[in-house]
Order: sequence, then structure tokens, then C-alpha cells
Amino acid sequence: MSIVGHVKRFWRFHSLVIGAFGICAFTLGCAVQEPAYYEGTWVVTKAYHVGVSAHSKDEAEQFLGRSVTYEQTKAKLDQALCESPIYSSQKMTGEDFYAAFGAQPSSLDFSDDKITQVDLACSDNSAIIGSTLVFQENSHAYTLVDGTFLKLEKTL
Repeated sequence: MSIVGHVKRFWRFHSLVIGAFGICAFTLGCAVQEPAYYEGTWVVTKAYHVGVSAHSKDEAEQFLGRSVTYEQTKAKLDQALCESPIYSSQKMTGEDFYAAFGAQPSSLDFSDDKITQVDLACSDNSAIIGSTLVFQENSHAYTLVDGTFLKLEKTL
């Protein structure tokens, strides 16, 4: 066999190996899971009293400007750090929302469908704000503190 034949066979074999690695890299790149909608940093921008609340309007204003950060491996709820958060998510209807919170979804500018509630459990359970999050994707998000809904806006 000539040298040209050996070179062709060499490159044919190695091009198959390189192609296989390329396909593996492409499929692994596509398999990366997108973060959940609620992951990221959120800032409290407004307080709503839509039902019975333990806070007066002045007391609720103390929460304005505080932030919560949700990540898969940790969460920071105002000044409390949760090292191993456990998130549980459930979809809610308008009736479910009213049964859980005693308020109509429309009072928070929600439509009656596709409301999501995310509950966060931490080992020390010391967080005041951010342990319950309700939202409609690309719409509004709120956390609940003693009956007061705090509007959250996602930061970049």
C-alpha cells in the first residue's frame, strides 16, 4: 500500500473520531437545563394589602428595596442565607389562589390561570421574606409576609 493510501485511511479514521466528538459536544451543549423562571435576584418594589395583614401600610414599607435571590444551590432572603434550599412548585387556578391566600388573583393583576406558587424550605427556617413566591411568568411576581403581598421585580 502506498503512502497516499495510508494517509487517506489515517484521515478517514480520525475524521470519524473528530466528528463523533463534535456530535457529543453539540448534544451536551443542547442538554444544558435552563434556569427556572424564578431563579435570579428580585427586589421588593411595592406592598399590597389585599386581605387580612399583620402589617400596617407604614410597617409594610420597611420591606421596600429589600432583595431575594433564588439559585439552585443557595438562596439569599434579605439578610438570611439558605445554603441548601429545597424548592417545591405547584400550579394554581384562581380558586386555588383564593383558597390559599384569601384574595382574588385580580387584586394583584393576575389572570385566573397559570399562577405558580413556589415554596422554599431552608434548614434553619429563619427567613422572613421570600419563602413563598407566587407569579405568572412574564407578568407579576409577589412574595407573602404575614398577609402582605410584596411585589417583586427581577433585576438583570
